[in-house]
Amino acid sequence: MPSPVEICNIALSNLGADNLVSAIDPPDGSVEAGYCATFYPIARTLCLEAARPAFAKTRATLAEVTNTSADWLYAYAKPSDCIKPLRILQKTQLAAFLVRDDQNLLPIFSNLPLEESGTVHFETEGGVIRTNEPDAVLIYVRDETDTTKWTPMFADAVAALLTGYLAGPIIKGREGGSVGVQWKEQGYRLAAAAAASVANHADEPAEHVPDHIRARA
Repeated sequence: MPSPVEICNIALSNLGADNLVSAIDPPDGSVEAGYCATFYPIARTLCLEAARPAFAKTRATLAEVTNTSADWLYAYAKPSDCIKPLRILQKTQLAAFLVRDDQNLLPIFSNLPLEESGTVHFETEGGVIRTNEPDAVLIYVRDETDTTKWTPMFADAVAALLTGYLAGPIIKGREGGSVGVQWKEQGYRLAAAAAASVANHADEPAEHVPDHIRARA
């Protein structure tokens, strides 16, 4: 898969930029690298939220925090790398992930499928997740920054969306705004296609694709 710098250069090339970049973290000192350092993380996280790719899904037992809500029994800290909470496992699902070691039952969370259906009810507010489930285990989309784990379609979506963000500062004026809108729409279409590809591969319906992305397809 292309590196972050290569993805940035793809986006710059889409706009016919005169200069490409050699580094964005930290930037190489060029104006273009500064733009890419600003907008690349935005494009990456937006595409992760939209596509919810398998390579970015993970699970974690949540850390309980003080509950200030009268509507929920428990409150948990949202993981710092969480882009999109997907579901909290039900106790019956967790039971399938327990193995016996002598006299103890131990949870195992590695090398297990992440496409469990069903969830207990929960809500998120800021950095807090509230639910009535004790010892909650959350499946979520993490901010996967390692591009070697990305799929080609997802990398293409990030490059297209990044092109949209770079169009304004590079082309400037109304033309830059118009070109930016077109490339952002292309990026969202590709993100939706990546999401549909994952769902089809897993033999699951693609109901998780956000409505605003469906409308752009």
